[in-house]
Amino acid sequence: MHTTLGAFAFSAIIAVALGAFLRQRGWGIAIPLIVAGALVGAAPIGPTAPPEPELVLIAVLAPLVFGEALGSSFIDLRRVRRPVLALAIGLVTATTFAVGAVTALIVALPFAMAAALGAVLAPTDAVAVSTVARRAGLPRRLVAILEGESLVNDGTGLTVLRIAVIAAAAGSVTLVEVGTAIVLAVAVGVGVGAVGGIALAWALTRGRDVIAINALILVVPFGLYLLAEDLGGSGILAVVVAALIIAARQHADPGHTGRVQSANLWKHITFALQCLAFFLVGMELPDVIQRLGDQDLRALIVLVPVVLLTLIIVRFLFVFAMVGMSRRLGREDPLALRGAVVLSWAGARGPVSGLAAFSIPVVFATGEAVPGRDLILATTFIVIVLTLLLSLTIGPLARALHVRADDDTALLRHVDVRLARAALDRLADIEVEALDEGRPLDPQVIQRLRTPLELRLDAASGALATGRSDEEEAPGTSRPGQDVEAGRAMVRAEQEELLAMRDLEGLPDAVVRPILRDLDVRDQALKSQQR
Repeated sequence: MHTTLGAFAFSAIIAVALGAFLRQRGWGIAIPLIVAGALVGAAPIGPTAPPEPELVLIAVLAPLVFGEALGSSFIDLRRVRRPVLALAIGLVTATTFAVGAVTALIVALPFAMAAALGAVLAPTDAVAVSTVARRAGLPRRLVAILEGESLVNDGTGLTVLRIAVIAAAAGSVTLVEVGTAIVLAVAVGVGVGAVGGIALAWALTRGRDVIAINALILVVPFGLYLLAEDLGGSGILAVVVAALIIAARQHADPGHTGRVQSANLWKHITFALQCLAFFLVGMELPDVIQRLGDQDLRALIVLVPVVLLTLIIVRFLFVFAMVGMSRRLGREDPLALRGAVVLSWAGARGPVSGLAAFSIPVVFATGEAVPGRDLILATTFIVIVLTLLLSLTIGPLARALHVRADDDTALLRHVDVRLARAALDRLADIEVEALDEGRPLDPQVIQRLRTPLELRLDAASGALATGRSDEEEAPGTSRPGQDVEAGRAMVRAEQEELLAMRDLEGLPDAVVRPILRDLDVRDQALKSQQR
């Protein structure tokens, strides 16, 4: 027990320290961490990969996916739900069978275990995909599809993997049993996640202790994952659904006080887990390759390029079939062909596939060794590295095809004007209320609050600054701190207007959340002045 914990702790320290070094220099962390993990794993001294894959799956994967989902938007994902569900379910299934078929042709493996390799490699990785998509400067809709696919397809892939292992142990399973298992996994996973997410959303609206609520959210992924798995559902889907509901609740209340702290907390957690996950994949690789016999090594040399090519071809065929079907059905806003090329190429695999491969048991319940486990692990780890290397070409490919990020200049200008006007309207209401109470605001305070907003309007409209009126104003009798109270009320007005634009006018969450975060920081700065 102490050896396992010690190896896990030392691995985490090395991984996060190296990840911090890479991040400070603006470099990608995935490939260097996998290489470093492989070097540490091959070294005669130092930590070794944890021997309990299920523990790694729960301790690393559940909170990592939860943290990634917290940064996603249910509103934005709902707008791209058709392609997301098609990719997360249809493409995963097609990839599983395609990779299983070519693997069974090349290697003497039961089809169930060959399909297990397909299920492991079918899901794209949420960590790798989101990082690459943002760095490549892709359009918002394309980023939403890639992120949504990578969040949802983990549940599909792990469910199919579980069925494949059961089939390998039992000898065969019927299509009815497969369909029942998938429906049960999805239904139970979504149900558990929805109940857990709604319960936590309720706690968010009722709780006043930010530290306690965020601490509760911190431990929830483990419980939801285990509960869903015990009930025969997908633990990953439960975690994703709960996170999306919690994130939606956090960003629905204009004055939610724990939003900034929660975002900062999960940024730190997901970064540490990302580093550890990539590092663990690298650590396991030397040991797995050393365990392969000569025959398996020869098979590996052939299997890796064939599987990689199969993944690429199946993804291209599926995406273009999906685009063609969308156009045939006359649905609005189908994927442009150039965007479809980028979407097809953006199929990076990552730690989720590695951790899923870890979860394949060493022996069946009967005591019989699982056939081809080490070959599956070695193939998975090498394919992860190759797809991560290929993902570095997404940015150049997108630029060559003129697939660029959305130009939000005009949209942001429009949003800023609306928010500034909302704040000015709130200031006017505060002036009237203070006057009615017999404690009018000091004209200097009013001008100090109004001037930045007028400058924002001037900058957006190109008009001349109104400046301060030359007319003398009588001093007011405002109480101390009234300017801070008014400032916070104006920030609240901007928050309310921003969320109204999202809910009523369809402003994308990808635009809303950075602005809302800035408003939260301004509100906290003003709040600190009241103490």
